[in-house]
Amino acid sequence: MKTLGYILVVIGIIALLDACHIGGRHTVIVENANGKERRIEYRGYTYFTPDSTAISRISPNGTMIYKTNDLEIQAESDHAGKITYQFNGGEKHTDLDNNEKVSLARAVKDMMKVEHGTK
Repeated sequence: MKTLGYILVVIGIIALLDACHIGGRHTVIVENANGKERRIEYRGYTYFTPDSTAISRISPNGTMIYKTNDLEIQAESDHAGKITYQFNGGEKHTDLDNNEKVSLARAVKDMMKVEHGTK
């Protein structure tokens, strides 16, 4: 009976760590120069397309946040790897319109320029 109790405690701790993103990769890059701010934050791993214009995938339950003075993009992946996007605090959605694709491409190129540590 004690063994079952220990197993339940271990499972509970693992679930807590996963829910809080503890033990996972969490990186924040912030730059301020000439009144312009850039903030890149991610949990897990973000993979870009070969042409560096979009996100090809994000590790399950991972997030990527890109924020400048005039643009904020949040991308997150569910447990199955499906990515949802949110632009400038708007609604979350999976399909991007042309303006959002252009904004995302600009953000990805900017992240690559500052050697953002993603894949």
